[in-house]
Amino acid sequence: MKAVCALLLFSCLRVAAQEEGWRKPGQLKANLSLLGVGANYELRLLKYTTLNLEAGVELGLAYSSNSYSYFEDDHWAYAAVPVFSGEVRQYYGIARRIAKGKKVNNNAGSFVSITAGTVTAPLFSKNFATGTYGFVTPAWGMQHSWGNHINFEGRFGWMFTPRNYYNDAAHYLSIRLSVGYVIW
Repeated sequence: MKAVCALLLFSCLRVAAQEEGWRKPGQLKANLSLLGVGANYELRLLKYTTLNLEAGVELGLAYSSNSYSYFEDDHWAYAAVPVFSGEVRQYYGIARRIAKGKKVNNNAGSFVSITAGTVTAPLFSKNFATGTYGFVTPAWGMQHSWGNHINFEGRFGWMFTPRNYYNDAAHYLSIRLSVGYVIW
């Protein structure tokens, strides 16, 4: 009987330790995404809710074969733009992940989020309109860890802008794939 109680107590402590490992008070990461670089700080607000603050530079590349486009003779456009954002994430399924023995360190798990931010004038560009505009992106994503410091993230959503570089309201598919290094 004592052995069963000890085993039950040990397994409860293990689950609590894993859950507490997921609930880091904050983590700082350097990220390399598909089209940019940046850093973010994810701060725990509630048990499974975090605030993710990001700053980075994103790259854009476009080609137009339309002879009536505003592009110069070569039809190519590119730019590097600073992006600043704040995202509220609500993680879900964490208890299920723990029960299955999956990793939950470094805030690994699935989430739904809403991001608001601003894109500023390009650092450099060619055939690219300039200006500053804001955006809002509701999204679904997942974050997973490999070891103690490597972090993978995928986020899929829909970006809304009240005004973009061309002074038009617009909406775009938003896909983010990134690899991060958890600094602390």
